[in-house]
Amino acid sequence: MSKALILQHVPFETPGRIIPVFRDFGIPTEVRHLYRGDEVPTTSSDLDEIRILIVMGGPMGVPDVGGEKYPFLAKELELLKTFVALDKPVLGICLGAQLLAAAAGAKVYPNVKPVPPAPPPKEGETPPPKPPPELWPEFGWAPVTFPFPGGTEPIVMGMVDGTPMFHWHNDTFDLPRLPPPPNAPPPPAPPPPTGNALMSSSKLCRHQAFRFKNRMFGFQYHMELTREGIAALVTADRDAAIKVLGPSAMETIAEGTEKHFDRYERAGNKILQNLVQFLKQY
Repeated sequence: MSKALILQHVPFETPGRIIPVFRDFGIPTEVRHLYRGDEVPTTSSDLDEIRILIVMGGPMGVPDVGGEKYPFLAKELELLKTFVALDKPVLGICLGAQLLAAAAGAKVYPNVKPVPPAPPPKEGETPPPKPPPELWPEFGWAPVTFPFPGGTEPIVMGMVDGTPMFHWHNDTFDLPRLPPPPNAPPPPAPPPPTGNALMSSSKLCRHQAFRFKNRMFGFQYHMELTREGIAALVTADRDAAIKVLGPSAMETIAEGTEKHFDRYERAGNKILQNLVQFLKQY
């Protein structure tokens, strides 16, 4: 029987509620702990057994691909490129979404605060130098929206603007695009299809969730965590949380968890259940 293969990068970012949701729908799961030396699948027989590839988060990033510290990242990127070429089902979460975007040819980069354009200088004046970009990491609890037409996507059907989600990322990405056709007509003809849909946004990060082609989905935020999973992630990456949220970061996140978790769990389970129902047609 085909299975959901889950690639886990660190011990404190687990699949959480993914496993019980998939189990309830009769889909077996296998977790490969890459940080412990488990192998990234490479053979065609391995790929044939994968009903969906799920790539979890982690403190590493796309710039670490090819480095000695995380040798599995380069293999993961190649595996994702294979899935992109075949349009095989993928769910990427946080780092997994960034790796999926990179595998599909999109740029991944630090999330920075938008800078409004400066007014044009007066005649004879030298324009002032551009200020350095201000990083906008997104950590902790924040609401997300489901902009039209992304909100009509099957994976986020039933979701409501303002739903609280748990964020833990410094980077963002461009939406991947299909390569342009070789003989595309020039404007005013309609532009060729992009192959993507923006499914979710937040105040600090526009590209929160996307679909590419038909069966590949990336979510910058975590929808899968349990209470214990949130506590483990925050504890393991405490310094990053304090750097972004200040000395009271742990208390702020704990208060948010107490306030938002029940709604968050229902919404996250709905996304995962929508995904499983979507996979039934394949």
